[in-house]
Amino acid sequence: MADDEQRPVRPTELVTSAIRSRSVASVINQLRDMIINRRLLPGQQIRQEEMARVLGISRVPLREALRVLTTEGLLTHRPHQGYFITRLSAEELEQIGNLLEFLETELLRTVRWPNEDELAQLHAINRKIVKAAHDADVSAVNTLNRQLHTQIFRLSSLGIYLTEAEKFWTLSEPYRLLHVATTDATVAIEQHEQLIDALAAQDRGLCLRLLAHHRRETHAAALTMLARDQGDLSGLAAG
Repeated sequence: MADDEQRPVRPTELVTSAIRSRSVASVINQLRDMIINRRLLPGQQIRQEEMARVLGISRVPLREALRVLTTEGLLTHRPHQGYFITRLSAEELEQIGNLLEFLETELLRTVRWPNEDELAQLHAINRKIVKAAHDADVSAVNTLNRQLHTQIFRLSSLGIYLTEAEKFWTLSEPYRLLHVATTDATVAIEQHEQLIDALAAQDRGLCLRLLAHHRRETHAAALTMLARDQGDLSGLAAG
């Protein structure tokens, strides 16, 4: 028994493990993308056999992916029923908004000032948002919007705050995407430019005011969209 416990891991076992990890990671990314971009709607049940067939995989990596997404909060597991896309209430979305307000304010309050190359990168991301909005690519607008904000917040040393903020962004993203899909992107694009200019001017007070205004508009619109969406979600959950 002792000899077996000390047996070195064979290279083939490492390869198999690595392939399996990549397979599960790929499934996680595919499912996360489907949830965030609302190809799977809040309240909808994940039928494992059907989903495995759609993704062209076995149920083993699917089950592992479902467990991971449950820990992220994107899925909810109900005993004897299965996995469902998490459906947030207006109150829960409000709580997430309050938490993000605290985390984002502290992150922006502690960012170092970006250098010229970093400012140029932020402007470049915002130009990509302009193009994605022109192409009506809602998913790209949403992804790039998050990328821009994340890049700003990474200038802060508060790594734990950023990690927590990213979790709440992911959890609320299916609802925030409603805002992106139904509002004029030029407003957010202009707000981004103002925020980048405030960073360049090293005006922290203005940065905080601009971010607060931008966040309030996004959150209020997401709540409005959630209220409009309730009828469809209730019907889906009842079905």
